[in-house]
Amino acid sequence: MALLVLSYSIDSQAKYTQRDGKWEASFITLNSLSSDISGENGSAVDIDSDIGWGFTLGYNVNPHVLVNFEFSSTSPKYDATLVSEDDNTYNIKHKMNIYNSQFNVVYNFMTEQFTPFVQAGAGWSYLDSNIADGPPNTICWWDPWWGYICEGYQNTHNDTRFSYNVAAGFRYELDNSIFFRASYQQNWITMSNSDDLSMGMVHLEIGSIF
Repeated sequence: MALLVLSYSIDSQAKYTQRDGKWEASFITLNSLSSDISGENGSAVDIDSDIGWGFTLGYNVNPHVLVNFEFSSTSPKYDATLVSEDDNTYNIKHKMNIYNSQFNVVYNFMTEQFTPFVQAGAGWSYLDSNIADGPPNTICWWDPWWGYICEGYQNTHNDTRFSYNVAAGFRYELDNSIFFRASYQQNWITMSNSDDLSMGMVHLEIGSIF
């Protein structure tokens, strides 16, 4: 009898989630950790850590399963080692842009407002080295207010690649439908002529259920 009373008392104090069957969105502050890529003939890229941002939009299929879209942006500095055809090496220091767009499936272990979770997802990543891949170009047009205008622009080495991730963390919901999430995420970006780029990220999120 005492065990039944204790079980009822614990169950009555548990705060259950409001997310079942609802949409949610969050803003992400993230820290991408340093990483490196080894390429052909001794070429390599060392990427520094960086603070970035992102957002998610998702739907809670049930209290356990969330399906969402996640976007993140970072602009880390990097040190590239280039190798010429005659085996001379050159070093370039610059800043790159990385944009990740991925679709995720998140599993919350518990139906309470506080729960650990795991995540897996896939999508694509856009990388821009910000290094020119040719001479500058000029484009001109007639403007209805300013007349004939010309502006210069320059293409850079960039690429869009398949990427995927896994993550684990904790989630806590307030009674007013605001929630917080903290997680560690490991991202892999597939590359064509080098090892895949593996980047760890620490995510802190604040969001709303609606």
